[in-house]
Amino acid sequence: MSDTTHLPSDLHRATQGPLLQQRIPSGSAAINDSSGSPHAQHYQYHSNTNNSLIDNEDYDDKVATRRSRIYRWIVILIMSISGDGWSYEASVMSSVLNLPTFLHHMGYEKELPNVANMLIGPIYSLGQLIGGLIGGYIADTFGRKMTLILGTTFTLLSTSLLIWAPDVYVLIGARVIQGAAIGLLILGFQVYTAEVASKNERGMLSGTSLVSGNLFSTFAAAIAFGVTYTTGNWGWRLSLAVSFIPSVVLLMLLPFVPETPRYHYQKGREAKAREVMVRFHGTRDGKLTAASEAEFDAMIAAIKYDQEASNIGWSAFVNTPAARFRTFCALSSQLIWPWAGQSVWTYYFGRVYRYAGITEDHTSFAINLALSVAMIFTSLGGSWLCDRIGRRFSFLMGIGQAVAFMLIQWVLAVLYLDDGERNYLIGYVFVGCYFVSQMLWVAFFSPVVYLYITELFPGPLRARGFAVGNAISMLAGFVALFTATPTMDALKGWTWLLFAMIEFGFFVIIFFLYPETKGRTLEEMEAVLGTGAGAAVENALGDQEHATNSSAVTTSLTSTKTD
Repeated sequence: MSDTTHLPSDLHRATQGPLLQQRIPSGSAAINDSSGSPHAQHYQYHSNTNNSLIDNEDYDDKVATRRSRIYRWIVILIMSISGDGWSYEASVMSSVLNLPTFLHHMGYEKELPNVANMLIGPIYSLGQLIGGLIGGYIADTFGRKMTLILGTTFTLLSTSLLIWAPDVYVLIGARVIQGAAIGLLILGFQVYTAEVASKNERGMLSGTSLVSGNLFSTFAAAIAFGVTYTTGNWGWRLSLAVSFIPSVVLLMLLPFVPETPRYHYQKGREAKAREVMVRFHGTRDGKLTAASEAEFDAMIAAIKYDQEASNIGWSAFVNTPAARFRTFCALSSQLIWPWAGQSVWTYYFGRVYRYAGITEDHTSFAINLALSVAMIFTSLGGSWLCDRIGRRFSFLMGIGQAVAFMLIQWVLAVLYLDDGERNYLIGYVFVGCYFVSQMLWVAFFSPVVYLYITELFPGPLRARGFAVGNAISMLAGFVALFTATPTMDALKGWTWLLFAMIEFGFFVIIFFLYPETKGRTLEEMEAVLGTGAGAAVENALGDQEHATNSSAVTTSLTSTKTD
């Protein structure tokens, strides 16, 4: 058994009993680091330790000055102006692509040609795939901030092209650039937030981009709804131009935002890393809190181990059982979203509404606007919840309700809608199922899907791991979107059963395999997963705790002697 006697009691509780069995599979004794030491299975601590350095949740909220907490939140809120990309893009483009004035501008009557319609939605996913992969390199080489700067610049370019778009070809090209922009923005924001937020607020701060995206998408949906009453091209162009607002504001504010401590240390700038860490988690006299000092030491230990052990290349994703397990959990989580119904609804909602017997444009756009408004509150509540109920439970709730509602939609479609007869009651129930399901999806699934992958990968792999996950996500999204129309044409109502079965498969995988990350620092997750860096973290925290205990004993003896 390895010497693991000094890891804080938080991890001791986290790796004992049935909770560990839920997070780490029964065969996880094989999840070892390169030396073969099964760290994840053998954490033990002093049972009488009362001054755990990272376990005490009061440190970040009571010892750290109010100023550092406010500064941390302001910085993340500035970064969140980028939005989560998907919410805004989905709301705007799904509306614009179905506006009669836009279709007339493109030279078509009721909808775009089948091939163009099948490309315009999915091509965005390929653009995001490219942007995400580029973003991984940029984030590791030039910093997390530069990723956001480039993404914002691409957003301004793509929006300009979309507003101008004289034909379908320019529209498709603009969509590729738009997707690349979102890939860069999502990666930059999520990696930055994960690396500066404290462990008990990471979910909430990560979700601020989701809330921001839903605020702007609601504004765009409101404009799109109003545009349905106009006959000119200015309306849809105005709804697209909304994205200029967050992009310009973000570009103006980014120069005043510091890089993350972890990025600074990875580049050999330890003094700068400490300085930024103090700005985010420091005390009134310019020092780190006890918990933040321990986290800083653990960060140094983990990054130094990975660099010295050459665990910074692509092989580090699969070179040990623990690395393969982590990579599987992180990347598989990015395959879930395309099969929850959004791929059909987001880009083809006009077709789906007609399928459900809702043919009036004002009605369908009003439903979209109402859903956007509801998503503001559900995304805010969901971001707050994921720090309390955990990532696993959020995943399971989001996917479970999606499966249940898609099964209801399957029954309604097969029994009432596939025969082509208009049944307004069933049609509205069908749409209502999606409405409620989408709100619950945004409340439970959306706040954790990007957050989770940043919490599993270590510092040297975090940006690239997110980039690979984003690439896999967008490939799956491209497949789901590109096949949505032919699938609906061939299977009709049975499409919902197909999607429900795929989502249920992910539900089973998450229930039995995914580890919990709630309430743990990024370095604590290394220890939970049992990596070699986890052993280094274990030793660093053990030394820190021993020093603290020794200091406490010395102070006590001095006090006694004085008395």
